[in-house]
Amino acid sequence: MTELTTALLGQACRTFLTLAYPNGAESIPSPKCGFLNLNGNGPVEEVLIPSVCQTLRTECGGFRGYAIRLGSCVYPHLKLQVVHHQASDTWLFAVDTHDNIQLDANDPDADRLAQIQQANRELKEQIERAWEQEGLLTFNGLLRRELYRL
Repeated sequence: MTELTTALLGQACRTFLTLAYPNGAESIPSPKCGFLNLNGNGPVEEVLIPSVCQTLRTECGGFRGYAIRLGSCVYPHLKLQVVHHQASDTWLFAVDTHDNIQLDANDPDADRLAQIQQANRELKEQIERAWEQEGLLTFNGLLRRELYRL
């Protein structure tokens, strides 16, 4: 398996946090702000904070990747996911909006939830486009790569 480096994860985190918190570094809550300046070549596991990070597992319990709850200025549960894609032995970066909640249209919170979900979708697209421009592979980028091979 190709190793996920702290430098690569740091690049993804900086882009995510910069776009998710447009009011600057001082608006990023602790301990999430520590992910803004990840550098170096040390093992990724050393920078993963249990209260913010979780290991992703396959259905059989094998290692799949990581989810890091970095949030945004609108929604604290947004996650950066980095998943190992075995077929190409590479890492895929994604934003998990973690907002798949359905409310009845008559619920007093339905309009506000719809606004949050829309903002989350737009931010996800913005972050993932930025990652692709930086050379990080996203799920959509992988799909495009596979389509061009056909």
